Amino acid sequence: MSVRILVVDDHRIVLDGLRRLLGAESGWEVVATCRTAADAIEALASKPVDLAVVDLRMPEMGGSDLIRRLRSDQPRLACVILTADISDEELAEAIENGVSGIVLKEQAPSALIECIRAVLEGRTYFTDRSLNAAIDRIRESDTERRSVMQKLTPRELEISCLAAAGLRSREIAARLGIAPGTVKLHLHSVYSKLNIATRVELANISQRLRFDTR
Repeated sequence: MSVRILVVDDHRIVLDGLRRLLGAESGWEVVATCRTAADAIEALASKPVDLAVVDLRMPEMGGSDLIRRLRSDQPRLACVILTADISDEELAEAIENGVSGIVLKEQAPSALIECIRAVLEGRTYFTDRSLNAAIDRIRESDTERRSVMQKLTPRELEISCLAAAGLRSREIAARLGIAPGTVKLHLHSVYSKLNIATRVELANISQRLRFDTR
């Protein structure tokens, strides 16, 4: 059975090139090329697809949001991002959304072929040095994030998030239905556990580690 591939990019010339490139591989079939997220969602609903190659930067709905939507509709769908550039935040989001491979458009066409083969075999593909460095930073951040969240109680985490967002103790107390003194006691405990002394440090940790109450 052929591997069925969906390609999404808002540039027609890129779509045409990708159709020829991927269609030339034995056992691969490009079943749809789409220039918008809406077309991609419609194509996935009407055609069996094994793997999607998605541009990160598109109008109306970006690649990350589209991948999240496609994988919610078809959780086993393998996804590869093809992009000109990607930030650490976008990379973290892509990994969180279950993206298995990322290829930069400046890389040789063979890199995309190699990436898709790896993903179809159940592996991940992030070979660019800058991507690997970013992934290492994300993994280190995730490790630190888990450590921080394990140290704090649910109430301490809740209060920390509100304090990091700029709310004063009285505002936090009113929102949570507790006394301002209780808020201060919780924050004192948080500062002690995290070895910090100010709300600015707390806000910096919150922003760097992206911790919340989920």
